[in-house]
Amino acid sequence: MTTTRAIPFDLAHIAGADEFHHATAEQFRQALGAGVLMSLGATRLTAVPGRFDRGGLMFTARILPFTRTGDRYAAARNMAVLISTTALDEIDVEVREYARGIEHAKIEGVYIDQLGRAVLALDYDGPEPLNPRYWP
Repeated sequence: MTTTRAIPFDLAHIAGADEFHHATAEQFRQALGAGVLMSLGATRLTAVPGRFDRGGLMFTARILPFTRTGDRYAAARNMAVLISTTALDEIDVEVREYARGIEHAKIEGVYIDQLGRAVLALDYDGPEPLNPRYWP
């Protein structure tokens, strides 16, 4: 039995990828590398148009969410990670929790050579959403 989850992004940002969007998603996947994707427990990698219709990559990752008091949960939850190219040819990374649909983290102004470190910073169990050793 498969479960269906509501994807916590607007349908316009994730549906209708063309060849250009697939090429951009492949570049993001190569820039991230297998090690970063495995450390996040990434599954369901999908090419998407992205926030600015310039191509993107979306996947499910296992990340420790925050409680209402600001602490971390003991168990990781599935979160949707959307990586999009902006009009300035920079990259935005947005992470939302599937269950509640709330934003966990947002990283703006990343360049392709920094993408692996920025996404790896999500794999953290400290008091901030991003690991300061990987992303300031």
